[in-house]
Amino acid sequence: MSINCELKVEKGLPSEIKSFIERYYSSILEVQGEKYAEARWDEIVKLPSLVFYRIIVDGKTVGWVTINKSNSVIMEFFLDEGSKGKRIEPLFLDKIIEEHKLVAAELPKGDSEKYELLKSFGFRPTREFMLYGTPMVRMDLSTAIYLEKLKGMKGVAYKGKEIVGIEKVVETQTDDEIKRSLENLIDTLGGLKNFVKRGQTVVLKPNLVSEHGLKDGVKKGGVATDIRVVKAMVELLNPVAGKVIIAEGSSLNRSETMKMFTHYGFDKVKDLYPGKVSLVDLNSDECVEKTIPDGRRLEKRSIPKTLVDADVIINMPVLKLHFAAGASLGIKNLQGSIPPLEKYKAHFFGLWQNLINTYKIIMPQLIIMDGLYGQEDFGPISGSEKKMDLLIGGTNPVAVDTVALKIMGLAVEDSPPVLMAYHESLGPIEWDCIEVRGPSINEVSQPFKRPLINLDNGKCFKIHDGDACSGCEGYLHFVLNKLRRPDPKHEGQLLIDRPFNKNVNVFIGPRSGDSINPDETNIFMGICQQHHADCGGSHLPGCPPHAEEIINGIFQFYKDVERPKYADKTEEAKLGELLKSILDSQKGR
Repeated sequence: MSINCELKVEKGLPSEIKSFIERYYSSILEVQGEKYAEARWDEIVKLPSLVFYRIIVDGKTVGWVTINKSNSVIMEFFLDEGSKGKRIEPLFLDKIIEEHKLVAAELPKGDSEKYELLKSFGFRPTREFMLYGTPMVRMDLSTAIYLEKLKGMKGVAYKGKEIVGIEKVVETQTDDEIKRSLENLIDTLGGLKNFVKRGQTVVLKPNLVSEHGLKDGVKKGGVATDIRVVKAMVELLNPVAGKVIIAEGSSLNRSETMKMFTHYGFDKVKDLYPGKVSLVDLNSDECVEKTIPDGRRLEKRSIPKTLVDADVIINMPVLKLHFAAGASLGIKNLQGSIPPLEKYKAHFFGLWQNLINTYKIIMPQLIIMDGLYGQEDFGPISGSEKKMDLLIGGTNPVAVDTVALKIMGLAVEDSPPVLMAYHESLGPIEWDCIEVRGPSINEVSQPFKRPLINLDNGKCFKIHDGDACSGCEGYLHFVLNKLRRPDPKHEGQLLIDRPFNKNVNVFIGPRSGDSINPDETNIFMGICQQHHADCGGSHLPGCPPHAEEIINGIFQFYKDVERPKYADKTEEAKLGELLKSILDSQKGR
């Protein structure tokens, strides 16, 4: 028999909640139960951002949920005794997720009943802290579980219509042809005067993730934002803007951003306009701490002052695939706008959500996507270039990314950050809410070859994938692929097939780990496996764990093999320090 469960917002502070709190915590906390209940109630009274819901089943109130809408943390939830064990809990949690998206919960460690209930739903313990003398645990919803639910969830109706422009570039792609097409694209969006006023400071944020777009003098399109597009943008801005700043924080060799500028020739663009155009390394820029509007997983981010002080920010991503994010487009490009510690925090607390958090703070006024060449297969740096002869532009990140995904033959569901941004109302994916100006998508679309993610086992190296999202699968593939090469110790054999005394098991996803063998070597990967962190073995923190974390976790079993370099040695050392810094910062609430 189906159960009709709904949540009803209660205006004001319901007096019943106080008695629920007093009775409940006095019964489950042998020590300090009454004191905790009293302090918790005082906190609830003082928090202006709390929302109170009645849980109503078949017209009858059977419990309460209290959630902090500023950070989507469930503070309390209660069901009356007669309603427990009737499958009501998953129903009201689904309703909470519909309203508040990627939620978390906090509860006393001694509350084993709620802990087990939340764990079975898909929440995972991410940190412990003390509150009013009581040991507490925070539980975050598994991103993989959240994405599953989003795919069957209807988004909030978008009000209005967003314009996305598409402009074809003549296939010879001369500087003049690119500039003319860029100007046409901006005119399609209302003209430069709609975005930049005379004398304003404009920041251009290209994608210069690594040097792979130019190797030994040979250019490979689709890796970095083409300098010709950036140069054309500078030329259009020159008569109007007071200052133009080209700003980037390269993600791979994080201390090498200025070298990336020189590598791709951006120093020459700067020299064309002495005193007006400058280059800024966002990895080393002074930062300002900013509160995230409706922040989830994190409530604040450190943002480079160059971006905070800018009058106008123009986001200039590349049309390319990404082995873990599905695609690296407008939303993903802002990962390069934050300093190294913030980049690492994004992985540690949830990369997809923190891409959205970052976008909410920076909010570029214009997006110009470089589609002269796209990158298919194993992007963002190791794929194949694909000549597209396109520029794509708009003001709304979700709408622009949705159009770009369609051009590449992908659906919004294929890119977690875009899907999640849509459900947080950052923009529309519905075609009746997106006006495409220029050639139709059908005229310009070309299916991009998708990367093949290989998580096949070795002889003693076993992967247990329990419905992991593309993040953990993609980053694990990235590392495992480095084991699919000859083993110097065993001729005719691959590293991944090296014999070990005990099997090495890697568990990923929220639904793996039901049959853990403590006599074997076990690795638990990401937040989805955090509840197994104390089950013997090692845990790799993150969502998804940073590539460097996975490399260290996997290559500990291959001490005779040189570890792959995700970044240079100085950067590898820094990453370890960054993780320690993050862990230390989480000892309090």
